[in-house]
Amino acid sequence: MNCLDPETIASLKALDDGDGFFAEIVSTFLGNARPTLSQLASAQAANDLPALERLAHKLRGAASTVGAQRLMALCSRLETAARQGTVVDAAADVETIETEFQRVVAALEVELQA
Repeated sequence: MNCLDPETIASLKALDDGDGFFAEIVSTFLGNARPTLSQLASAQAANDLPALERLAHKLRGAASTVGAQRLMALCSRLETAARQGTVVDAAADVETIETEFQRVVAALEVELQA
């Protein structure tokens, strides 16, 4: 299963009239998501549930921009659990999010070459 929503990618590419719009969207996503992931790992290590909630929400929003649906779902699940104080294994959740993020990065690189 592709980790990017094909309709979202097609819509973003359709807005690119040769001015690099799609590449800029991808660059902005990566530029925002990478530090957020790092902060998410730090919040997990500190067992800071409010920060986990906030950062998972932020990453979910960024993921929606590029149609990274599974990443969005994983972040949403962590966000909700942190808000409710029901995070069972934050380290595993963050690791899963990081793994999915790497899949998204690889998929975006393919889309940039297409």
